[in-house]
Amino acid sequence: MNESEENRRNEQIGISLAGAVDLSAMKAKASKKAQGGENKGKKEDFSYVLDVSFASVESYAPSSATYPILLLIYASDSREFADDLARAVEKGNGKLQLLRIDASKDPNEAAAVDLSTLPTLFAMIKGKLLALFEGPLNLDPTQSLELAQGSVEAALEAAAEEGVNGTAPMMGKGKQEEKEPSEERSIYSEAEKLSSLGEFDQAAKAYEKIAEENPDDPKAVSLAKRAALIARVKKISNPALARKKAAEDPSDLSSQLEVADLDAYDGHIQDGLDRLLDYIANYKDVGGKAKDRVLSFIAMLPSSDPRAKRARMRLANLLY
Repeated sequence: MNESEENRRNEQIGISLAGAVDLSAMKAKASKKAQGGENKGKKEDFSYVLDVSFASVESYAPSSATYPILLLIYASDSREFADDLARAVEKGNGKLQLLRIDASKDPNEAAAVDLSTLPTLFAMIKGKLLALFEGPLNLDPTQSLELAQGSVEAALEAAAEEGVNGTAPMMGKGKQEEKEPSEERSIYSEAEKLSSLGEFDQAAKAYEKIAEENPDDPKAVSLAKRAALIARVKKISNPALARKKAAEDPSDLSSQLEVADLDAYDGHIQDGLDRLLDYIANYKDVGGKAKDRVLSFIAMLPSSDPRAKRARMRLANLLY
């Protein structure tokens, strides 16, 4: 795969890790030994925390379009904070996931980062890394706990702004030892697993099935529409070309639908709604595709969201 093809692929699935850590270099340095050492050495059993290597981080990026992920790179002298952060994440009961990389465990991993800046924490949302802070830290136990909780809250706020509010799947021993899973956890587990694997077409179908069997569950509908959106965006081979076509020919429904999806995926759902509603106002909506996509976007928003209310009202005025 040449460089331009790789760039297009990353743009397609929303992965933008440049400027934070050089994952390609880290992956080249990471050995099979490092990969095999994942999930070892944890002092506690966590359900939403994974100890990973640099080589595997990128495989989690697609899941960050469904739920927010924290990525912590740390060394042995900040193990206490790493555990405080894990406990803070656990309190969220799946609101986010934590990936931890212990750069001091393997020479290859230590060589990939500047140890003087550790610990370093990022929020991964829609495949993009948002830097939260970098060390070193000199905190007492109380300050460490406060920083851990504050980091979780900051990640959740950033994710909410991007419309990312799905539930992370349970991982590790916590998942295996759960004897009485909640009803919500049991009915969502298959769809969540598919999302975590990047199988968004199948995840959408799984969520749709849940929605059909539980008509009073708006969350299932929202997650189904969101998974379907991600699946569509992943299939757009050239986002820049789609935007160019949409700008040159406002009557081209196919390109308008693609750009609306790109806008919604990037967290600009209002722009996507406006684009499609403008299309309905000015052109014939053959097959009701633009209308259906508007309704899909609305379903992704809370019923009380003013954007949903405005879109419903404008759509009704245009149609009736």
